[in-house]
Amino acid sequence: MPRETGRTAEVFRITPAFGDRYKGLLVDALSLMRWEMDGSVNPLPEALDAEWHGNPGGTVSDYPSGHAVVPVFSRRLAEETFPRFQGFGHCIPVHVPDARTGDYRAYVPSVVADCLDRKASSSPSAVGEIEHAEFIPERLPLDVPCFRLTDNRTYVYWNGWAARLIQSVAAPENVELRLVWSTEPGAVRHPRPMGF
Repeated sequence: MPRETGRTAEVFRITPAFGDRYKGLLVDALSLMRWEMDGSVNPLPEALDAEWHGNPGGTVSDYPSGHAVVPVFSRRLAEETFPRFQGFGHCIPVHVPDARTGDYRAYVPSVVADCLDRKASSSPSAVGEIEHAEFIPERLPLDVPCFRLTDNRTYVYWNGWAARLIQSVAAPENVELRLVWSTEPGAVRHPRPMGF
């Protein structure tokens, strides 16, 4: 498994490219969020439902959902990346109108990390968004593709190696990597990486 120890550590949010030429997925994530908040009471959903939005005839990215809670992968992207992600999360089918079974799958990280520098970070909003996140480098789970935070158990944060793998497979023009945090001095972070 790739590591970033000794190199620049980066944390990203991944979104599809947005614009008039794209069509994307809106995912109903309520049942998943309930599990993320308290898995002892709420079961992990066996599947999620989604609907198309945007340009009906538009381009569909291999990473078609901008939902910060539910990373969704096309069949091709899942086949190329999930073998590297095994053991660190759950693969959940996403039911999409007019799509074949297995065409889209969600990847939900099982790793919840206590790595946020609370004094240097902004407080979570009412919906859990941390507008400015600072991480404690030695606590970052660098071996895993992505993780959730003890301070926000629903939003997904991607380590640099996994985010760049996804972008390379899905095509850079169809995926946006929003830099949340980096050990690189002077790195330009997205002004609101977990927002819309």
